Amino acid sequence: MSFIFFYLSSLIVWGEIHMILGSELACSEKSNIVNKLKLLCSDMGAGANPGSPSTGAAGESLFTASVSKRKYVVKGNIVRFDKVWSNVGNNYDPRSGVYTSPKDGAYHFSCTVMSQGKNGIRVNLWKNDVKTVAIYSNGAFGGTLNMALDLRRGDRVYIKQSYIENYIYAEPEYHFSMFSGFQIA
Repeated sequence: MSFIFFYLSSLIVWGEIHMILGSELACSEKSNIVNKLKLLCSDMGAGANPGSPSTGAAGESLFTASVSKRKYVVKGNIVRFDKVWSNVGNNYDPRSGVYTSPKDGAYHFSCTVMSQGKNGIRVNLWKNDVKTVAIYSNGAFGGTLNMALDLRRGDRVYIKQSYIENYIYAEPEYHFSMFSGFQIA
């Protein structure tokens, strides 16, 4: 199974779909969502090489990128998640760290950040120039955020360091910090 199918299925199993859609779902509705996810994954060519960007059907958009090595981040800077695992629609730019919405709709974003050493790191998810939710990670612990956003075509979503300068921790074989998003509807 592809990563996105596993991830989205996990959201349903763990009940986070309730947060995303804002209402209780009947079992038949959950089954319908799972079937749509299977169709989406088959359209995307599930099982493609995980290290390369992929393409899906017209209008689909999803990405996952991680920090591939320890990265020093200065307060006020956008975090660049440089290792792209998937980028259906090519709407995430690893050079800038910015995701640009291809069309109006509902989107879900997730980010996990692990700090290095005893100093903490705080990052926020930004929509255009508006700060939204935050992660605070201290020591060798990680923090995670999940957020559903209503986006318009051309809206920009990114993660920005909002605390003192510090390192985001990563090792070449262990990508502890990641940024991910996909279009819900």
